[in-house]
Amino acid sequence: MVLKASQAYTSGNYEACLEHCMIGQSLLCVSAPQSHHRRYQIDLLLLTAVAYFELGQYAKSVAYNDAAVVLDPSLPEAQANLASGLSRLGQLDLAIMYYQSALRLRPTTVAVQTSLATVLQRRDRREAGRVHEAAMLPESGVSDGTLHSRQLSQWASGNRHLGDPSLATAPGAAAFPPSSSLAPAVAARRCQQDSEVEAGAVQAYHLGASQRPLSSEERNDLGNALREAGRGEEAVAQYVACLHLLISEAAQAEAQGLGTHTHARRQSVVYSNLASMLKLVGRAREGIMCYQNAVALQPGEAEGHANLAAALKDNNQHEEAIAAYRQALALRPDFPDAFANLVHSMQCVCDWHDRPSIFQRLIAITEEELAAGCLPSVQPFHAMAYPLSPDLALRISSAYAGHCLRAAAALNVGPLPHPAREPLAPGRRLRIAYVSSDLGNHPLSHLMGSVFGMHDRRLVEVFCYALSADDGSPWRARIRADADHFLDVAKWPSPSIARRISEDGIHIAVNLNGYTRGARSEVFALRPAPIGVSYMGFPATTGRGLMDYIVTDKVVTPDHLLGCYGEAVARMPHSYFVNDHRRAHGDVLRGAAPTPTRTALGLPEDGVVLACANQLYKIDPGVLDAWCRVLRAAPRTVLWLLRFPASGEPRLRAQAAARGVHPARLVFSDVAPKPAHVARCALADLVLDTPACNAHTTACDVLWAGCPLLTLPLERMASRVAASLACASGLGGDMVVGSMAEYEARALELALDAPKRLALRAAVCRARGSSPLFDTRRWVSDFERMMLR
Repeated sequence: MVLKASQAYTSGNYEACLEHCMIGQSLLCVSAPQSHHRRYQIDLLLLTAVAYFELGQYAKSVAYNDAAVVLDPSLPEAQANLASGLSRLGQLDLAIMYYQSALRLRPTTVAVQTSLATVLQRRDRREAGRVHEAAMLPESGVSDGTLHSRQLSQWASGNRHLGDPSLATAPGAAAFPPSSSLAPAVAARRCQQDSEVEAGAVQAYHLGASQRPLSSEERNDLGNALREAGRGEEAVAQYVACLHLLISEAAQAEAQGLGTHTHARRQSVVYSNLASMLKLVGRAREGIMCYQNAVALQPGEAEGHANLAAALKDNNQHEEAIAAYRQALALRPDFPDAFANLVHSMQCVCDWHDRPSIFQRLIAITEEELAAGCLPSVQPFHAMAYPLSPDLALRISSAYAGHCLRAAAALNVGPLPHPAREPLAPGRRLRIAYVSSDLGNHPLSHLMGSVFGMHDRRLVEVFCYALSADDGSPWRARIRADADHFLDVAKWPSPSIARRISEDGIHIAVNLNGYTRGARSEVFALRPAPIGVSYMGFPATTGRGLMDYIVTDKVVTPDHLLGCYGEAVARMPHSYFVNDHRRAHGDVLRGAAPTPTRTALGLPEDGVVLACANQLYKIDPGVLDAWCRVLRAAPRTVLWLLRFPASGEPRLRAQAAARGVHPARLVFSDVAPKPAHVARCALADLVLDTPACNAHTTACDVLWAGCPLLTLPLERMASRVAASLACASGLGGDMVVGSMAEYEARALELALDAPKRLALRAAVCRARGSSPLFDTRRWVSDFERMMLR
């Protein structure tokens, strides 16, 4: 009967479709095998619903789709068609909620994206434009509900591959916020509209409020508009007011003996919106409590648990995050975003349970997503520390690059004018734009603090475009003072930023973010300058098509590894990795930095201190195996690590014990302020690097403190940076090895041979004053020559 009903629906005979569906329902228990009972029932419900929809009986369509959702909440088709029926009935708030739910289940369905945009357009043109960017379809001429209801008949007859798999979007604040931390890492997932439109939306809502009390739906919408206008605390107030109304409405419904399921779902939506807004305004703990409320209201919603998990993870509550991600996956095992984020949370705390099979599954999921043209659930930044092949890492980044390019194309900005492609006339300077969300109290600014002011103003004109608001830090103030032109564009829409870069006649636009938090990759995808360069913030390829060049050096990128990159390679003569240690930490070189005793940190005064100051996610079972073998062979040694995060400490102690090393030989210290951290690095005898993902800034810290480093470069960029730094110090032959066996042997040799260890330490101390590694002015000069070339 399912096949007959589907054929009738496809031919446009909706009455016959309904007749076959009713017969099928009556015969279901008799004719269908018990194992197929539920699947057949859902098929019939879906076909009944779309037939009623085509006949204009939207209330019945909603009822049958709702029944299908109850049987299987993971069906995007049922969620989308339920939304379409609700939209036709004028219940726009609920319609948007179910469209968003459908897109979370299957983000690549363009028909659903378009239908959602059409409904949003009836309320809020700004939000509609944002969804249309993701769908990459024009805003006019779309009828919500029809396209995906026709696709459902194909699903019911066995074809479950719906929509266009070439795109992926993240839902916006109109309903549920994103269920992972991906949205902050890739700015191309959001389309920012003109601030005038946002202000107009807010003004319209306030005008309505002056004439009559706003409904709960309007309060939620006003909160969303205020959010996009950058008025965070006002948005919070509107979401709170909306919740007060919803709770009152739910109480009235209960008093009247009416169902409260819909009220609970709507409250959950607003709690999620409020939670994400509280996080943005720096009230993370309150945001977590709101997500917990959302989960309590809708405990069967996997997305709610994933949202809570992401908030917990961002608040460094990794154990709780892992539990929440596991709950999300228990509710929906096929939830790639939740699984990918669970893997990363486990990596952060050195939870290596079932690690080989977990990564095997993650790689399989990623390959499936790439084959389907979907945006991978694995984020490029996370992929740096994972045991992935260089080819897979490149394809992940390229998928993100492609998404950024498509999102930029949907903005309809058109080609932006560039300076003429000709040699600079005498007296004209090269215009370099540094674009970053990290121009403030951030490691990137700590490292590059002197660069902006050291540029030769006869050759270079420096423009800085700050993607984040002023944090009031001395680093921000210094960069603003040192740049020829400094623009705070944190609240500008991406097209406006790109247009300004173009209008400023920039020759080379430098992307200091890559795929990191706060990035606005769509700005570079709009091609605001003739040349786009990736540098510093993201130590990996951005993939194919987004950036023209990536700045590296001959150690990081030897010729035989060029295939790991989607960009052309621009090599610095020494290390590509700049630092500002001579200026920022000169007291260390002079011996004037206050340094604690070993005893104060729980380290042995007369033992050998092997150390690793990297975040714990960079440690893997293989390198811990090697470290523990060295500890067992050199009894006077200890291993000094950071509580970064603290929840990784008990796991690493247990892992060491399982490898025959007493847990007390692992000494953990809290993360310290930067000056204290650099100074205390001198207490270590030898720093052991993590091969898969190296020490980068930390390698500069330990070498500046005069401590030797041992590193093993592999293939990908993040695994070769410490070798680049060691070679720039002139001591690569002593500190860089070629295999894991050599790494272990050299570590043991230096642990046992005090004269050799002290001689290397003395060489490291001498190199601080003479090598290119800490000569920032020389680095800037080399960088300028490369840029001019």
